[in-house]
Amino acid sequence: MTALTSRSLTAAWWRTPFTAEPWRRTGYVLASPVAALLAIADGGRLQRRLAAALLGREVRATRLRGIAALPLAYLSIVITAYGWLLVAMNLGYPVRWLIGMGGSYEHAWGGPTFAGAWAFHAVFGGLTFLFLMPWILRGLNALHVRILGRCDA
Repeated sequence: MTALTSRSLTAAWWRTPFTAEPWRRTGYVLASPVAALLAIADGGRLQRRLAAALLGREVRATRLRGIAALPLAYLSIVITAYGWLLVAMNLGYPVRWLIGMGGSYEHAWGGPTFAGAWAFHAVFGGLTFLFLMPWILRGLNALHVRILGRCDA
C-alpha cells in the first residue's frame, strides 16, 4: 500500500460520517424490508430503484431474490438502529437523566465525576460508533447487493 493510498483511506475514515453516504445507506436499510415484501407483487422493481437511488448500484432483483433478502433486511434494521442508538445515547449522555435513564454516575464508566462519565461515554461509545457505523452499513449494504444480484457481475 502506498503512502498516498493509506493517506486517502485515513482521510475517508475521518470524513465519511459527516457525508450523506451513511444516511443514504441507513435510508436503504430502513426501506429494504418494505421493498422485500413488495417484491412479491412488483417483481423487485422497488428494490432495483432503491438500490440505484440510495446505494448507486444496479441490481437484478427478482421476486425470489427480493424475498430471500427479507431476513437480512430485518437483521440490518436491528444492527443499524442499535448502532445509531449507541451514538446518540453516548454522545448525549447528560440527556439520559431527562428521559429517565439516569443513574449514579459515580459508579458509571469514567466516574466518579459527571464530566468523566460523559467524556468516557462520548469517546468510547459515541465517537467510536459514529466512525464505525458507515463501515458497518457498507458491509450490510454489500450483502444486500450480493443477494439481489449485481448487474455488473
